[in-house]
Amino acid sequence: MDGIVAPMGEPSEPDVETREHLVDVLGEFVARAGAGPLLLPPVEPGRTAFPDPWAATRAGAALLLRRLAWHAGLDREVEVEDRQVGARPTERKPATRVPLVEVQRNVAVFALEFIGADDIAGTLAHEVGVAFAVLHPPGGAEPYRTAEVPVVAVDPDVDLERGSIAAVYLGLGVLAANAARQNHAVLEGQGFNPLLVAKVGVELEAGYLPASSLTYLVAVQAMLRGETKPPGGLVPTQRREVEAWLEVLDRAALRSRLGIAGDAPAGERPAPTAFPDAQLEPDAPRHKIAFRWRTNRGGLGLVAGTLLGIAASIAAAPTLMPWFVIVGAVGCHLLGRQIRVPRCSACATTLKRLAQRCPACGAVMRGDIANLSDRLAAEEQLEEREDHSAT
Repeated sequence: MDGIVAPMGEPSEPDVETREHLVDVLGEFVARAGAGPLLLPPVEPGRTAFPDPWAATRAGAALLLRRLAWHAGLDREVEVEDRQVGARPTERKPATRVPLVEVQRNVAVFALEFIGADDIAGTLAHEVGVAFAVLHPPGGAEPYRTAEVPVVAVDPDVDLERGSIAAVYLGLGVLAANAARQNHAVLEGQGFNPLLVAKVGVELEAGYLPASSLTYLVAVQAMLRGETKPPGGLVPTQRREVEAWLEVLDRAALRSRLGIAGDAPAGERPAPTAFPDAQLEPDAPRHKIAFRWRTNRGGLGLVAGTLLGIAASIAAAPTLMPWFVIVGAVGCHLLGRQIRVPRCSACATTLKRLAQRCPACGAVMRGDIANLSDRLAAEEQLEEREDHSAT
């Protein structure tokens, strides 16, 4: 990128071609909607920027999206369809999923699929960016081509990546960058793997660009504003990446490339106050069906027995280590199989032995299954029994 970064000492990611593309799209947004949003300080996570109440419900997600749209200056009301399907059983740390579905003339419609314990605001920041991208398609096209087309659906091949870039343009870059690479610790009983007995690091990714592209764009925005330090609110890893880019970016070259006058002032973001009409009504009762999935500690016993066998052989007879390991592993595996651990078939949460409802996802237990693969067959049998009873 000639004139924008120094030839030496720049970070390796994103590469030059990717940086060219990112700045080109950013330039399209500036040309279409002006430089004002890009010159405002980015929104920082925390109570100051998000004074509204929160609940992990459809109403809570709608209120958070409404606040993000307010910060972004998105001139659309927010509508959230309840399509909650629960966590995927194979996910150790289920991620929040509230994708944008379509943009109407007055409303942006999102679909609530799952609310996790991850970076929810950052994840939704990407989706607000997608709404802006839908309204500002490439090439200066008009999203509403005719009066007969009042609704614009999301084009995954075009709008998603541009949406993550738009999140930075709109001032949601810190939130989006933080969510693009998240590190979480998962405890035993919260993940899918029955052998999980300690904290395990899990990395989640949100949005539609790598974290390195988001941190580069956040650095570009900071440099355009004349900042010499990263904006507040970034997590440590992303903050260090932004710092590295600020060492090599050229403010004058960036402003010239994006068509921003050299004397254009950096603005100030208005302080938000809680929406006076905010309400967090609870979700309607859901009759989610699940089964007690009968797992055991056989795998854990195998691991523990192997380690015990190794330790015992070292202490007693190193030459007999294979026998000690075999006996320890097999014995502890058989013992572990006797320890029953029921789990929810919907979200893999550990349950009490005769639990009738999952404390994590709220699913009602309708019986027991030996293997997770039996879940669909058990649901079909349950439906057949209920249909037969109804007739």
